[in-house]
Amino acid sequence: MSQNGTALNASSLTSQPLVLVNLLTWKKRPGYDSPQDPGPRKDYLELARRLGAELVGYQAADEGWYRWLYPLEKRLKLDLSLAMKAAAVKHPRAILSTNEKVAIPLALWMSLRRRDTPHVVIAHKLSSGVKARAFSLWQVEKHIAHLIVLCQTQADYAVRHLGFPAERVHFIRDKVDHLFYRPEPVEAEDYLLAVGRENRDYETLVQAVSGTGLRLVVVASSPWSTSRSRPVQAEDVTFLSHIPYSQLKSLYARARLVVTPLHPVDYAAGVNGVLEAMSMGRPLIVSRSPGIVDYVQDGETGLFVEPSNPEALRDTMLSLWHDRPLQQRLGANARQAVEEGLNLDRYVEEVARVVEQAAG
Repeated sequence: MSQNGTALNASSLTSQPLVLVNLLTWKKRPGYDSPQDPGPRKDYLELARRLGAELVGYQAADEGWYRWLYPLEKRLKLDLSLAMKAAAVKHPRAILSTNEKVAIPLALWMSLRRRDTPHVVIAHKLSSGVKARAFSLWQVEKHIAHLIVLCQTQADYAVRHLGFPAERVHFIRDKVDHLFYRPEPVEAEDYLLAVGRENRDYETLVQAVSGTGLRLVVVASSPWSTSRSRPVQAEDVTFLSHIPYSQLKSLYARARLVVTPLHPVDYAAGVNGVLEAMSMGRPLIVSRSPGIVDYVQDGETGLFVEPSNPEALRDTMLSLWHDRPLQQRLGANARQAVEEGLNLDRYVEEVARVVEQAAG
């Protein structure tokens, strides 16, 4: 039984366990993970099973003291409480942290305690201000055995700016549960679909759709949360939030096109929505953000457009909207790319190999 009450198959567990540290949601989101609608497989559970690892996490809402620590964590953008829970595990053989928000304070704590446990970190956005300063001030990289990143731009940043030796940085492409997100035998309907919130440029997308007569469905909790100019209403645009996984799959399956409008950033923002659409075999249009170019082959598994260019996005959408053979080819190629490499099972094996190398 793990520390958060999750039973795991620990057939390979030794007296010195592997430990997997994962930030679980502290507040249950409505519409997700209900017993009737369980959603895709969870990467951290699959990794824990594959490694025979002890899973350290928490449902922080169940911990009375958490409300006192949460404001500090929110300010620092680091997960101090989870790092303390992981540090309390006795004599682990290796530790895998699935997010740098917990990995940074955990690495610092281990260095202060002079613990040399191999620590493998899956990092998503190392170049953000607080995290970059932590590496600069405290040389966190010296206390991380191996770093796994999800795009080439973050790998380059880790080596050039944070001081990681190249041989300790591993670029492993992100994943999607291809057994859950899979093509369905339904007819496409006349709407565009956009999914996600992280660094999405919905303002450009709405401008591109305006006046075309195309119907747009956007699934995002707060699509305008970082924009000062927020159109309250837009013709032929429907906004949804916190919908069940079954409804999301249905929207993917019936969408004529999927569009992922992104701001140009150096990490893999948008990767979940991109891979979900590809796994569902949908024709995809994506902003050419530096962090997402590792996942889409332009003209083969999707179409790129330049960021912040509503005219180019409009032209591409209208062209693809009427080209059924190209839609079918892009969708089929995208699904094949997921089956051959961009899937959860491949991801788990590649991450597990890095952890097992570190554990010795």
